[in-house]
Amino acid sequence: MVWNPGRLLVEKKKSDDIKLNGEKMNTTMNSQRLMLLRVMIFLSLFGSGTLYAQTDPYIRVNRIWGGVAANGGNKGITYGSSNLNLFADYGVFGARFQGGESYFGANTLIGTNNWNGKPAVFSPLAIDQPQGNIVVPLVNYTRYANPNYTIVSQNITGTPSQNDLGTVVVDPSKCIGTSDQSVIVTNRYVTPNLQIQKKVLAWSQQFHDNYAIVDLTMTNTGSSTLTGMYIAMSDGEYQLQGADGTNPSIAAVDRYTNTRKWYHYYGADKSDTLRVYYYYSSDDPEVAGDRMGQPLTQQGGRLLDCSFTFMACLHASKQPYTPTPLYSGPLDPQDQDDMNQPMVTTVANKQVLNLPLVNQTYDPTGTDGASEYNFISGVMLQSEDIVSPTVRPGHHRKNLDELGKPAPGGENAISATANAFEGPTMSFGPYTFAPGQQIRIVKAVGIAGLNREKAIEVGRAWLNDTRNGTTTLEDPNPGSPTGSFPANFVFPQNATATDIKKDKWVSTGIDSVFQTVSRAKHNFLSGYNAPSTPPPPSSVSVAGSSEGIVLRWADAAAEGLSNFAGYRIMKKIGNVDTTYYQEIYRSDATDKSADHRYVDRSVRIGATHYYYIQSMASISPSDPSAHPSERGKIMFSGRVYFYNNIAVTGEAPVGDQLEKIAIVPNPFNWNDPLLRGYSFTNPGNLQISFYELPKAVTIQIYTEAGDLVKTINHNQNSGFNKWNMTNEAGQTVASGIYVALFTTPEGGVSYQKLVIIR
Repeated sequence: MVWNPGRLLVEKKKSDDIKLNGEKMNTTMNSQRLMLLRVMIFLSLFGSGTLYAQTDPYIRVNRIWGGVAANGGNKGITYGSSNLNLFADYGVFGARFQGGESYFGANTLIGTNNWNGKPAVFSPLAIDQPQGNIVVPLVNYTRYANPNYTIVSQNITGTPSQNDLGTVVVDPSKCIGTSDQSVIVTNRYVTPNLQIQKKVLAWSQQFHDNYAIVDLTMTNTGSSTLTGMYIAMSDGEYQLQGADGTNPSIAAVDRYTNTRKWYHYYGADKSDTLRVYYYYSSDDPEVAGDRMGQPLTQQGGRLLDCSFTFMACLHASKQPYTPTPLYSGPLDPQDQDDMNQPMVTTVANKQVLNLPLVNQTYDPTGTDGASEYNFISGVMLQSEDIVSPTVRPGHHRKNLDELGKPAPGGENAISATANAFEGPTMSFGPYTFAPGQQIRIVKAVGIAGLNREKAIEVGRAWLNDTRNGTTTLEDPNPGSPTGSFPANFVFPQNATATDIKKDKWVSTGIDSVFQTVSRAKHNFLSGYNAPSTPPPPSSVSVAGSSEGIVLRWADAAAEGLSNFAGYRIMKKIGNVDTTYYQEIYRSDATDKSADHRYVDRSVRIGATHYYYIQSMASISPSDPSAHPSERGKIMFSGRVYFYNNIAVTGEAPVGDQLEKIAIVPNPFNWNDPLLRGYSFTNPGNLQISFYELPKAVTIQIYTEAGDLVKTINHNQNSGFNKWNMTNEAGQTVASGIYVALFTTPEGGVSYQKLVIIR
C-alpha cells in the first residue's frame, strides 16, 4: 500500500494539531500486583536524589514534553496544574518515563547472538554500570530565551512562570540545524564496549511541533566484532499524560478506565513508503455503547480521546559503515538507508512473556539474555508474523486492528484486557558490527489527531444526533466504509450509523500521523533545516484598565527577519479545558515598532482573561527545505513561551456616584441554576462583584448585628472589585443579610444590603 497524500481531507476538516486524553493517562491498573511492581521499579529507578542531577534537561519547546537523563536511562517526571495542564488548549502531552521505554532514546537495547558463546542483550543501565557511563557530557541548547512577561491585574503586578528546560544555554549557533532545542550526550555500554551518541531535537513552529527526533549513532569502540546484532527500542502509552481533561474534571457518567489500544505498523509491505508504528484507543467492550473517542456527554459531547501516538523510523543503516572524517549533507556518504529496517516490528506486554523490565539490576548475560534476545530478534513471537508475498523480510507482527475484533485483548503476548503495559517495539538488524564501524538509527516520536475545535464540533454534532435522531454530523469519508481505519476494521458492537461517522472522524488522525512523519522525514533529509521558527517577543506586558486590557510587546529580532510577516494575538476567557484561544488581532509585515500597543476592548468585566502573542514569518513557496504541505504558508513563534498561570481580570469604568454602585448577584443563591450554569458555585469562582466603584473607596461588610466581617480597600483605575464571601480569617460566611458600607477619602458615604443564601 502506497501512502497517498491525496487521501488527506480538505484542510478545514483535518489538522495536524492534537488533543490529548488526560483522563485515560491516569487510569487505575487492573491488577494491584502489577501496580505494586511498577511502583517498586519506579522507586528503584528514580528514588536516588543523586541519580539525576539538576542539569538533566526537559524537552519543552513544543507539545512533546519529557526529560533526557545524562546516564542513558530515563528521567522520571511528574506534571500538573503548574505546567502541563496550562497547555490543554495546545494539546501538550508529557512523557512521565517510569520504566524502560525508549521514547527519547533512553534504554536502547543492544543484542548479540554470540557473547561468550551465548546470546546476550545489553542496556546502558546494566548491572555493571548502574549509574550509566557518560563519555561526552550532556549539553542542552535552546534557540530563544523566555520573554520578559508581566501581568497587571487589579493593581497587582505578577510574573507568570517561565518555560523550564532544565539547565540550558541559549545559543542558536549550537542548536542543530533549525531546531529550537538540541540535547546531545554520548554514553558507553561498558559491556560490550560500544558508544552511543544521542541527539534529541525539537521544533516550536506549528508544522513541526508535534514530534521530536531522536538521532542515534552507535560506534563499536571495542576490539570484538559483534554478530547477529540487534538494536531495539520500545515505547508505551502508559508513560504518557495529557494536559486535557482536568479542568473541569470528567463527570462520572463519562469516566471510564479503558486501557485497550490498537497497534498498527505501516511499513511492512514492500509498497509502503513510510515506517511508522501508531497506536490509539479502542472501544471498551465492558462499557455499553460506542465510546471510541471518549465523547464527554456532560461537556457538550466533545471528544477527549481522539489522538494517535506514534514512533517512526526516518533512517536505519543498511549495514555498518566506516565513518567519513569530513562530509557535508545529512548523511555520511558511506551510510545508506534500508527501507527493510526495522527488521522486527511487534507489540507485546513483557510481563505476559515473563521478560524482565530493563533497569539497573538487569542481568544481560544470565538467564535473561537468551529470552530477551529471542524477543528483540523476532523469534519469540514469529507465530504472529504477517504472511504475505509482499511483506518485507524479517518478523512483522499482524496489526491488532486487522484481526476482525471490536476490541483487543487476549492475543499472544497481550493481556486479557490490554492493560496499558503493552507497547510497540522496533528492532534493527541483524548486523555484523566490526570495531571502528558505526550504525545510525533516526526515529521520530509524537502524536497527531483531531484538533480541539474539530473535536468539539464533531462531538457536539454526535451528541445532538444521538439525542434527537437527527443527521447533522457529516461523514468525513463517505466513499470508505471504515474511513482511514483498515478495510477490515471492526467497529464497536451495536455502533449506530451516527457512532460510525464519529469513529470515522477519529480515524482521520491516521492521515495526520502520516503527514507528520512525512514532514519529519523531509526535515531529516534537509539536514534538519525545516523553516526556522520566528523569535517570540522579547518582552510582553498585559494590564487591565478601565479602557480595556492593554497589551504591549517588543520583538526586534523577529522584525529583523527578511520573511517577517507581522503578529497575532490569541485570547481566551476562563481557565477551563472546554475553552480555547481565539485570534483577536493579526497584522502584517509592516507592523514594526520598538513598542507595540493593542487594547482589547471586548472585555468581560470580572472575568479572567488570558493572552499570548506570536510573531509570524512566511515560508517561501519554493523553499526546498520546507515540506510541500507548508510551502507558501505562515508560521508562528512558539506557544509554550507563555505560561498563563496568572489571569487578567476585566476591569470596569470608574464610577462617580456612590449611589450607582451595583452589587451582583444580589441575592447570592447557591442553588440558583443560573449561577450554577455560569460556574459561580465553583469554589474557585465564589464571589460577589461590585460595579461602578469610584477610583478610591473603602468597602466594609457588616453583619446585620453590626459586626465587621471584611474590609476591602479599593484604589485603582477601575470601577470593579469582588468579595469571595469570606471573613478576615478566610472563613466562609454564613447565610444571612449583610450590609456593605462604602466610604471615600472625600467623605462620601453610602450603604446597601446584600443577601447570601447557601
